[in-house]
Amino acid sequence: MSLSCQELNDYLKEQKSRLIGKHFSHPFLYSEKSIFFRVSGLPFHRFAIVLDDNDPRFYLSEDSFDVSGLDSKFIDQLKKDFSNAYLVDVNLLNEDRIVSFSFTIINSVYKEEGRTLIFEMLPHHCNLILLDEDGKVLASYRQSGLEEKRPLLRGVKYMTPEKKPFVIKKAEPFDSEEYRLSCLTKEKELADRRKKDRFGFLFSSLSLREKLLNRKIVKIQDDIDKGLSHINDNLVGDYIFTEMADSLKNRYESIEMDGKSIALDPSKSLSINAQLFYKRSKKAKESVRLGEKNLLAAKKEIDEVALSLSALKEADESGLESMAKELSIAPQKEKEKKRKETWKGISRDSIPYFIDYHGTKILFGTSSKQNDCLSFLFDTTKDHLWFHVMGDTGSHVMIKKESPTKDEILAACEVALINSKKDDGEVMMAERKDVRKGSVSGQAIVKKFTTIRISSIRQSTKNLVNSAKKYEF
Repeated sequence: MSLSCQELNDYLKEQKSRLIGKHFSHPFLYSEKSIFFRVSGLPFHRFAIVLDDNDPRFYLSEDSFDVSGLDSKFIDQLKKDFSNAYLVDVNLLNEDRIVSFSFTIINSVYKEEGRTLIFEMLPHHCNLILLDEDGKVLASYRQSGLEEKRPLLRGVKYMTPEKKPFVIKKAEPFDSEEYRLSCLTKEKELADRRKKDRFGFLFSSLSLREKLLNRKIVKIQDDIDKGLSHINDNLVGDYIFTEMADSLKNRYESIEMDGKSIALDPSKSLSINAQLFYKRSKKAKESVRLGEKNLLAAKKEIDEVALSLSALKEADESGLESMAKELSIAPQKEKEKKRKETWKGISRDSIPYFIDYHGTKILFGTSSKQNDCLSFLFDTTKDHLWFHVMGDTGSHVMIKKESPTKDEILAACEVALINSKKDDGEVMMAERKDVRKGSVSGQAIVKKFTTIRISSIRQSTKNLVNSAKKYEF
């Protein structure tokens, strides 16, 4: 829901004191329509501009983002000017939903220079334009050519869009801080959008593979059905040699067998027709055998593709990057030569197990593939707790919950020991953000952790592990 001009004015008055005097740096394109800046000072670390045509917005956040940005020529220009830009003033332009952010920057010859960032928060026409100190366009998120009424090209003097008349509604109570917090709640949508922007090629490739496999399965099944329709043709050959032995040299258009008319090749003798039926039966049996084998393989592959697609929907960015690398799938522009690829997706064997501990899911792997899938592909937050037995091989264990209780942490430690066939010992506990993938399958490198000593394992936990089930997305 976009702000009215009055609401935007109220919001801007509230945010001015938080924005003016801040240093803005490291602009990056988080998703196709969201741009983040780092800001100096406390408590805020990030400034966001979202160019959503239905809900354009800007806001400050206390969270910082340690992720790479997407490619964009507009962002490239921003990076040149916003290595450490100082915000001087913020105003509304033309009494419209257009916000002007005025900055001072240090140019390439170490002199101060003015820059203005114009955020046109107009529903269905929102835009972000960078101007030099003379008010000329340096870059525009959305460009328009010279033939347009209001061109937005480099070197052209900026003009505000024509203000359209609108009905002034009765002002409703507006809480600026409540609005800012509501913007933060929409960041899950931005994260999902970023996934599609960065890894759409991965989802598209797997979806296409799934579609082709479905077609392949239909074709294989059709071949099997055709084979089954001729698999007993040898019986016709047997009938000809046993019941029509006196007429083997004769030629017929058809014969009657068990009350059914069987078509023959009239250009060939009865004996040769019988041989053809034997050959057809033999070929049909082989076709059915190969078809069933190929059908089984295709169904297994489509099952793995479906699992991979489900896992990708749950995965975070590092997991998606790992998956793209393992599958050798890259964006079209990065592909060198088209080559046949061997499918190396997620199989059932790669899915980890879980126990339901009083309503909390505790996940664990029992193989290197499952450990990799759990620690580096699953959608778990950076603060979720990760466990592993100290100084030995064993399960990666994770509690899929924010701020678990001491009892849940104890249970996770017990799971790690049980899967290493230990009755007691030390278990390392780390936040997921401090765990990264090693050079070999199942290996984890832990940057920071604490240890927990377990002297004995409860029988109730052993019972849960023994009855653990595969995790379902």
